[in-house]
Amino acid sequence: MNSQAEVQITGFSGRAWEKDLLDCGYRIALHKAEVELSPGNGFRFTFSMPEDGYAELDLFARSDSDWAATDRESAFVRLYLNEAYNQDVILYYGSSQGVYTRLLGYLKEGDYEVYAEFRELESAPLVSRAWIDGVELRCVADSSPRSLIYRHTPLLYGRNLSHPYENRFTDTPLVLFYSIEVNEGKTVIEYQMMFSHEDEGTPAPLLMSKWGRTTDIEWMYRVELDAGGNVLEAVFQGAHHITTAFNGNYDLGGHPVLQSATTNGNFKDDISSDYRFMLPPAFQWKPEEEPREAVMSRFPFAYQVTGWEMERQQELEMPSQASSIALAHQRSYVFIQTSKHPLRDSDRESAPASKPGFNRREEDACVDVQLRLHGSEQWYSSCHHDLRLGEFRAAYEGAESHFSTTIKLSGEAVLEDIAEIRAVLLEGGADSMEVAGLCAFTLNEDNLPQFPGIRTDRVIELTRIQPVGVLWAADKDVSGDEEHPVNDMVKQAVDEPSSQDGEP
Repeated sequence: MNSQAEVQITGFSGRAWEKDLLDCGYRIALHKAEVELSPGNGFRFTFSMPEDGYAELDLFARSDSDWAATDRESAFVRLYLNEAYNQDVILYYGSSQGVYTRLLGYLKEGDYEVYAEFRELESAPLVSRAWIDGVELRCVADSSPRSLIYRHTPLLYGRNLSHPYENRFTDTPLVLFYSIEVNEGKTVIEYQMMFSHEDEGTPAPLLMSKWGRTTDIEWMYRVELDAGGNVLEAVFQGAHHITTAFNGNYDLGGHPVLQSATTNGNFKDDISSDYRFMLPPAFQWKPEEEPREAVMSRFPFAYQVTGWEMERQQELEMPSQASSIALAHQRSYVFIQTSKHPLRDSDRESAPASKPGFNRREEDACVDVQLRLHGSEQWYSSCHHDLRLGEFRAAYEGAESHFSTTIKLSGEAVLEDIAEIRAVLLEGGADSMEVAGLCAFTLNEDNLPQFPGIRTDRVIELTRIQPVGVLWAADKDVSGDEEHPVNDMVKQAVDEPSSQDGEP
């Protein structure tokens, strides 16, 4: 088995951010192994539950697959618990060892046996083998306060629209996370799933501008509980993003059952698929503090997997051109995370406050993030200067205050080449916005984030009169209240056609 440090590099375990992660119980079993899985040759191991609770499994595994190669995308492994079908694991990380974490369900105290079986027909046509290097099992006790989050974790059946096992090669589930809100004796838990991509929805060229990623992150299931933990309401995100009452079944010890139902990451509660996954709640997202894309920073292997999927499914622009909206390799982008908040007008003090971490649409406005390179006056825009493609706007329009985007450059993006980063208030919506904080980073040759990157806590105010403000400059201190020289020219630079993306 790889060392824990080696596993952390790709972010499968996520333990580099241990303070943000859900306490995932105590270890109850550890098996080291070097077992080859092939047709007719599986792997069997046992464990004991010392008390009632939730069993969580880490499967250290690899296969002769390649997520970037057609017909070699992944191996398909089926898990049985005490000879009963439990769930499946898609091995998408190729010949490198991945840590695939699964929630086996709610189990009573006692002894259990797991059997892992290689499924030849469900695996990619050119994949014939997989290897298990070890397993670790943990117990989240029923008596633990953390069990509340585990108790309502949804069991997800795979998508079967164009192929009976299409998550084997596209839009595969990567990480489940959650947010929680407690108010007036009620608790609301919302579960979100990150998929490797979405086959339809936002056009691929705009994904990097609008969301700062090519993964698909969707809220999946939301449950409201009373002070005693009883369910008051349970809903899920149905087709066309419609919030839908949950009327489905429960399985594996009381978990709500959903199915991936659309090519843009929506769900249904009537099941027509015969393969399934139950990912554990990996960490708590706090929308008032960070964007949803924080999950990719905690589990950076997601950048690799979605990048491989883009290499296989999309015609990537090579070499990349900043003046083009065409999708390029992820190393051609500067990844940006920041936040925007409406400045409250004294005449609107009586307006209801927004939910923490979210903006009321009528008080919100879009913000463009731009950068300039050393030795150039050219400004490169995250939304290609407010590009529109039919009904889609390249700028981020979501409700969350914290958001992510990217800025495309020609060739490989290098942070040291950046001279300044600024924010621009776009047309429509609120007349004044506050932009707070900045994290900018690029990906290394292994397609993993290079941190710490560029970071600042600077806060700027944008108005229709002064629509541009500097968030960061390489050779100037912009942390104080003094006016930055660039602000004298910003309105002219924004209005002139020469500010469009492209080479100077």
